[in-house]
Amino acid sequence: MTRAQRIAVADDELDMRDYFQRMLPRLGYEVVAAAATGRELVELCRKKKPDLIIADVRMPDMDGDVAIQQIFRDVPIPFILISAFSKPARIPDWIGSIGWLYLTKPVSREVLAEAIQQVFSANANQV
Repeated sequence: MTRAQRIAVADDELDMRDYFQRMLPRLGYEVVAAAATGRELVELCRKKKPDLIIADVRMPDMDGDVAIQQIFRDVPIPFILISAFSKPARIPDWIGSIGWLYLTKPVSREVLAEAIQQVFSANANQV
């Protein structure tokens, strides 16, 4: 029996955190952390060691992309950035070969499921 892949989520909007905490287990994943800020995401990921991070780009005290960059200093973790804004202009150079995606809010169940599969598949191909 294989364990469910562990996901950390971060969004300053309570509704979005609740959405991920309800939806991800229905898709077969375990939510191991739900953060409201970028700093909280960094702390929780260091403790919980998720297999994937799903984070809002703009959050109080530290944006999601900045938090993920800090987490990468310890261990590269695949991630999905989510924002109400259009896609970033360029891929940050610190990513390397780790699988990642950028999604625009709102994110449907189908889009979320497909994005997670794509990121995990991209990482599996890197191993």
